[in-house]
Order: sequence, then C-alpha cells, then structure tokens
Amino acid sequence: MAKYFSKEEFACRHCGQEPGIDVRLQNILDAMREQVGRPLQLSCAYRCPEHNAEVGGVPNSYHVQGMAADVLVPDDMSVNELAEIAEQCGADGIGRYYESLFVHVDTRGYTARWSE
Repeated sequence: MAKYFSKEEFACRHCGQEPGIDVRLQNILDAMREQVGRPLQLSCAYRCPEHNAEVGGVPNSYHVQGMAADVLVPDDMSVNELAEIAEQCGADGIGRYYESLFVHVDTRGYTARWSE
C-alpha cells in the first residue's frame, strides 16, 4: 500500500469499493507527496463503472482500471507546478484541469498530455 495514502482515499467515492490500485501509481503519488513536502488530497482515484459513467468518464477509463488518480492542487501551487512534479515523478498520463484545480495522473504505459 502507498506510504502516504490510505485504502479509503483510493476507494470509489460512489460505492466505496476498494479494488487493487496499480503499485506504480501508488509509488508516483508517494513521490509527488514527498516532492511537494506536505499531504496531497485525491479528489478521485478508483471509479466503479457506474460512477465513471455518471461523471462522464470514457468506458475504458484508467480510473476504472485502478491506474489513475486526480490530485487536487494545493493552495500555494499552480496546476502547472503540480503537473511538472507529476512529470518528474514518472506519470505517463498527465491532464491539467485549470478550472477544477486538479491534475490527472495515470500509469497507462505511454506518454499522454492534455488540458481541459
């Protein structure tokens, strides 16, 4: 399990399911937390298929596979700063969400970058 994140933080916000979360994702999130130097909050990690559909996620979302998390940007940081930290920590997919103030991080196995 991740050093800085609990099973509950990775669980589906809709139903509470706590499936296996990709170990590499856990390591990336722990590395991000260490680089930031204080706790990070996940707005979303695993999503059950029903919750994923409710929020408009694509059917093959990495959230449904336990390979993605959305990390809220700390008050004194920017989306770009947190995304850069995710890059340095080895995330494959990095999405910048400026309006919602979070960074999507995933372990898809290839590089992908986007913004809302």
